[in-house]
Amino acid sequence: MRLTRNRASISLVFLALLAGCAAPAEPDPAEDTRQESQALECDRECIRAMVNKHLSLMGELGDEATYERSLRELRAIGPEVVTAAVAAYRTWSLSAPPDPGEPARPGEMRWRAVHLLGTLGFREAIPTLDAIATSSLPEPGPDTDEQLFGDEFRVRLRAIAGLESLGAVAELKAIYARGDLLRKPAAASLHALGVEVDGIRFVDMKKALAEDVADATDVNPNTGRPPQPDTPGSREFRVTPRTDTPVIDR
Repeated sequence: MRLTRNRASISLVFLALLAGCAAPAEPDPAEDTRQESQALECDRECIRAMVNKHLSLMGELGDEATYERSLRELRAIGPEVVTAAVAAYRTWSLSAPPDPGEPARPGEMRWRAVHLLGTLGFREAIPTLDAIATSSLPEPGPDTDEQLFGDEFRVRLRAIAGLESLGAVAELKAIYARGDLLRKPAAASLHALGVEVDGIRFVDMKKALAEDVADATDVNPNTGRPPQPDTPGSREFRVTPRTDTPVIDR
C-alpha cells in the first residue's frame, strides 16, 4: 500500500514537471519605441553640438541615411534649434579669415548653416534668412576676392531658397522689388510658390515643348518647299536641293 502511494506521488511530481516544461514562457515586456522629445534631454550646449555635427555631415557624400537621421533629430528639438543654427552662422562670419587647417572655407560653412535654416521647416528662421538675403554683397572691384564674392553670393541664393521653402512670400516680394542681383532668383522662387510678378507667367518647359508646334512661316532654306518625309531621330537627310538659289559672284 505504502509503495503504491509513493509511486503515485512520484507520478504526480513527474507530471507537474512536464506541465511546467510545456507551459509557454511569459512574453518579454514590449520594447518602448516611443521617441522622447530631444528638448527634454538636450540643453543649449547639446543642441549646438548637434548642429555642428550636422553641418559637418553636410560635407560628407554617400551617407544620406545618417544625414536624414540627424535632420530628423534636429527637427524633433523644436524651434529652439534655429537659435543654435544662427549662432553657427555667426561663428563663420566674414570677420573670420580662412584657415587652411579647417575642412571648409568660412563661406562654405555659412552656406551650410543657411541651408539648415531653410530645411528645418520652422518659420522662426524667416527673419534671419531675410536679413541674410538682403545684406550687402562685397563691393566688386580689382581687389575683390572672386572666391569670396562667389561664396557670399551663394549664401544669399541659399537664403532665398530657404525663404521659398518656408513660403515667405512677403519677404521674397520685397527682395524682388529691390531690383539688385537677387531680383531674378526672388522672382523664380515666387513663381515656384505660384505667385506671378509683373505679369510674368511661369512656363513649364516640359509642357511647353510637348505643346510646341512648328511655324511654317519661319524663314529658313526650306520655306516654300513641300514638307520632306523624315523619321524623328533619323540621321538621314532627305532634302531636295533648290534650283532657284541665286549665285552670288564674289
